[in-house]
Amino acid sequence: MATHRDREIEEQVTRALRKDSRIDLSEISVHVDNGIVYLNGTVDSAAEKKAAKEDLQATAGVGQIVDRLILRNYIERSDEELAHSVKQFLIRDIDVDEHPIDIEASSGVVTLKGRVASYAQKMEAECAAWWIPGVTDVISHLEVDGLEPTDEPDY
Repeated sequence: MATHRDREIEEQVTRALRKDSRIDLSEISVHVDNGIVYLNGTVDSAAEKKAAKEDLQATAGVGQIVDRLILRNYIERSDEELAHSVKQFLIRDIDVDEHPIDIEASSGVVTLKGRVASYAQKMEAECAAWWIPGVTDVISHLEVDGLEPTDEPDY
């Protein structure tokens, strides 16, 4: 039986997920047991899965998260194919100058390296990579021209 505190956390988490337009809550269930938040269900992309976890981490009272979300459209792709798909997506993205960005992929994890002209381009490139089918995680080592890594906003 859920304690009063578990029910409060569950309600807060559900509200946070419902407010986030990146998330389709209709196929996600939230359960809290002894302060541990369990996410179950299906999501359309790694970006949606990441957004859900970000929302939970920003919710007061949430400690441990057990992520049991399944990627509906997960496509297992070779490292080369995945890196190529991210590169092609960035080429088509008018908000990102993809030339200085090196892209590596390993077992669904995409790593971005290089320099970009602005913090907005950095964020756009990172966000874009999350939406590529087959991506399970994005690691960014992108640096912004004129900024030291410690100067960047901590969001």
